[in-house]
Amino acid sequence: MLDISITEKQHNFLNTMSDDHAANVQDASHDVEKKCKTDENNFADMEKKMQAVDMREESMLKRITEKDKTICKMSNVVEAYERTIAELISEKETLIRTHELECESLKQDNEINAQHLESLEKTFSNLYAKYERMKKNAVEYKEREEKLLNKVLKLEECLKAQEQRYEKMKSHAMSQLEIANTKIDEANRNHSQESAKLKAQIKKEELYRISINEQLIQKSKENEELVKICDELISDTN
Repeated sequence: MLDISITEKQHNFLNTMSDDHAANVQDASHDVEKKCKTDENNFADMEKKMQAVDMREESMLKRITEKDKTICKMSNVVEAYERTIAELISEKETLIRTHELECESLKQDNEINAQHLESLEKTFSNLYAKYERMKKNAVEYKEREEKLLNKVLKLEECLKAQEQRYEKMKSHAMSQLEIANTKIDEANRNHSQESAKLKAQIKKEELYRISINEQLIQKSKENEELVKICDELISDTN
């Protein structure tokens, strides 16, 4: 009896467990369906999100590619700019060295020109002093020339006066000689001494005239030499 009752209890328990299990299975099935629907919805959302992420990633890749291109271009520009800057710096250094060399050359030329200028100033000073001396000498020679010319004029006047006097004396002597000759002819050479005296006077006047002519010629030569010297001085001064 005991075994039979246990079996019934077990059977009842099993039936009860079976009913509960079925109910649980049904509930679980509903939960699974709900979860599947939820998962499907979540999966759809995830796909949409993944598509959005892919689009954003593609957009970001495009932007990154464009940025890379821009950076590459900028790198090329920067490299070209750096090369240009390096060339400009090199040209600047070359220009500075050239400028320094030119300044040094100009400084040396300036010193040489200063020395030449100083030498020229000394030479000019000496030439100016020489010119002043020559000018003074020319004035003195001019004054001496004028004095000599005045003397020559006076000598010429004196010579003319002497010539006139000589002509008068000659005329007088000739007349006296004629008279003497007449007297001599008449007196048959009784007055030879008077004739000799007159001849001596004529000879004396001739000698005097010759002396005056020689003096005039000598003065003329001296005057010509003085004029030549003055002309040379004036030519040198110019």
